[in-house]
Amino acid sequence: MILRDARGWYVLERRPTNKRHAAGKLTCFGGSREAGESPEACARREVMEEIGFAVGALERCVVLHTPRGEAWFYRATGPEKGTVAALEPGTSVEWIAPEEVFGPDLSVWHAAAMRAERAGLDSAHVE
Repeated sequence: MILRDARGWYVLERRPTNKRHAAGKLTCFGGSREAGESPEACARREVMEEIGFAVGALERCVVLHTPRGEAWFYRATGPEKGTVAALEPGTSVEWIAPEEVFGPDLSVWHAAAMRAERAGLDSAHVE
């Protein structure tokens, strides 16, 4: 989920360095769907599980095509700086200014989805 606070800053997860995918990188919040769960319900559940934040209105904005399949990205208003903390050990929440977000710490897949969202595209591809 692509979250931005009221200032327009991105609200991202810093993944633990021991994770298999995107170790130590900044990523959007999200995860895998449970059996019978809609993509929207999954996005809401994942954000609640990861930072305890109840997402309001959301909109699907980008479908990212990857070697592992499709990843659906939604956009929503995120929490204000300092109002939430990561609930998973080794993970943190960071608020990043829009002009600084596309640095080397941003996961390649999430950078592709966020660039597409920013450009108004509804899909992107990543190898």
